[in-house]
Amino acid sequence: MQRLPEELVACVFHHLHAEHALAASMVVNRQWYIYGARNLHAQLVLRLPHTLTNHSPAVVISLMRRLVSPTLSTAHLIRHLVVAGHANKDIWTLIVDILRHATALCSLDVHDLHLPPDSTALFAPDVFSSPDFLPSLVALNASSRASFPPLMSLVHTHRLHALRVHAAMDRRDFRSITDPAGLFADSIEFVELAISVDTPGEAVQEVTHLASALSRASLRGLALQFVLDRPGLMSWPDFEDAIDQMGPSLQTFSGLAILSIAIRPDPPMNSPHGSGDAYRESLTRRLAEHVIADHGLFHLTRIELRWHGWKIEGGNLVALSRTELARLPQSWMFKLNGPESQ
Repeated sequence: MQRLPEELVACVFHHLHAEHALAASMVVNRQWYIYGARNLHAQLVLRLPHTLTNHSPAVVISLMRRLVSPTLSTAHLIRHLVVAGHANKDIWTLIVDILRHATALCSLDVHDLHLPPDSTALFAPDVFSSPDFLPSLVALNASSRASFPPLMSLVHTHRLHALRVHAAMDRRDFRSITDPAGLFADSIEFVELAISVDTPGEAVQEVTHLASALSRASLRGLALQFVLDRPGLMSWPDFEDAIDQMGPSLQTFSGLAILSIAIRPDPPMNSPHGSGDAYRESLTRRLAEHVIADHGLFHLTRIELRWHGWKIEGGNLVALSRTELARLPQSWMFKLNGPESQ
């Protein structure tokens, strides 16, 4: 095995992608381990059970240790990383060590990662605010600033192409992320945010701000969820009016292909036929058609309003399954648009 030309080994592994075959080949020798890891660890998912400790014999902990092992380190080969589950202080320290070595990491998904209540003390701001930390990062999917404190540092120090933040943020954080003088305003292509608002008018104001702040960006996807603090603050006519007022601002994003706007709680719609979903979908579809036609959003390939969405094919709206909607926690536009190309 040692005598095989390296060019031949590289060629074989270039065409080898089956996980079982890669895992078997990686035990042959160190050279094959590194070549196998280049494929097997390029897109990595680390799921951490609630009871896991840093000294656990669990496979995931063994893998995490090998990623930063002095002799078998392969963290630098990871391009797309998902970390989900529960991490105590020691496991978080190990995760940070992996991230320190992950110089080729393009996307980081930690939206389902749960840290201890006092997790803020676990973060070293000087580490995460350095542009040398995750220098290749272009996509971030996080739950909130509170659950992932490095969020704001990464937004301000990296040229992100895609950002999703699941939990509702206040105006201060929203304006900080979308600062027109920041790196974000130049590089972002996919924005998915949840924003706290008190009135329909505030939702319109935030979209107006976004259009101005991101005027230099080549925005391709926009998903906004406006979160009210209690039901009944926005009726269906209020929602229709707010979407119509957002139209001129949305029109400024000439390259926008995907648009999703939702309100939480969902505005009530009084159906003359009871609680018919078909009626609600027909009203929402009519609003989507109105927004596209009246505000010239003919460049859209997909539009979602409330709990309904459509692909636009040849000028026709083709209904999407609710399981495909951008507002769902498992959705991420970056993943939808092919992270393997990054």
